[in-house]
Amino acid sequence: MSKKIPTQNILQAFDISGKPDLLDGGQGTCFRVDNIVLKPTDNPIETTWLAEINNNLQSSEFRVPKYKKANNDSFVFEDWTASEFLEGEHKKDNYIKAIELSKIFHNELKDIKKPDWFDKKTDVFAIADKIAWGELPLPNFEPAKKQLENIFELLKENNLPNQLVHGDWGPGQILFSDTLPPAILDITPYFRPANYPIADMLISALANDNKDISIINLGKNIKEFDQLLLRALVFRTCTYIEFQIHLENDHDWTGEIKKYLDLFEVIKNR
Repeated sequence: MSKKIPTQNILQAFDISGKPDLLDGGQGTCFRVDNIVLKPTDNPIETTWLAEINNNLQSSEFRVPKYKKANNDSFVFEDWTASEFLEGEHKKDNYIKAIELSKIFHNELKDIKKPDWFDKKTDVFAIADKIAWGELPLPNFEPAKKQLENIFELLKENNLPNQLVHGDWGPGQILFSDTLPPAILDITPYFRPANYPIADMLISALANDNKDISIINLGKNIKEFDQLLLRALVFRTCTYIEFQIHLENDHDWTGEIKKYLDLFEVIKNR
């Protein structure tokens, strides 16, 4: 994926002008020009699909950035997209509001069909997702394999309906405002149970934000929530395992793998 500053050619294609300013957060690849955010993409097909979803979503309870088409009548021009800049601020610990918003937002996504190309994805995240839901075998990676097998012994067949979900849900993907509905950013698409993103968010809060195990109680009224937590734990663990064993890897991810696996006993014995 390009990490260069968008060229004048890119700006002209989207009919915008001005100096691109690098935005904080994310992967450090997004630039703001006036009220437009320019973002590179390495998957034009998925990006176009998501842009169309965003542009069709209408709600008084949340906002999503709407996308501009370039002068080639496409949402992607030379691997760049243009979407509106939304006002608001991240509130790191606003988990209760994030849970309420997740239920509202995912209800709006429930009728979106899975595209034919979706299950053909082979990136690290897609592989980890399929492993977590028993669609691919566990990776042969020691010492994690035995612990992952122990988790799978507690998993039941999933009978919850799958739908489009935002797979990187959390306060970091939400902008809150005192005068506007919350804004939801950067849909990371998966087709899993509607409340799975809540479980994944709380697993991440335990692993990365040093939250007490009691935060899990925020999902106590969600159907099959313990199962969703275990699936999220496997997904996060296997994501880092896939990073670790990737042929182009030049970083040691074993600390991250252990961090998530250590949560298994904590969750099981809570």
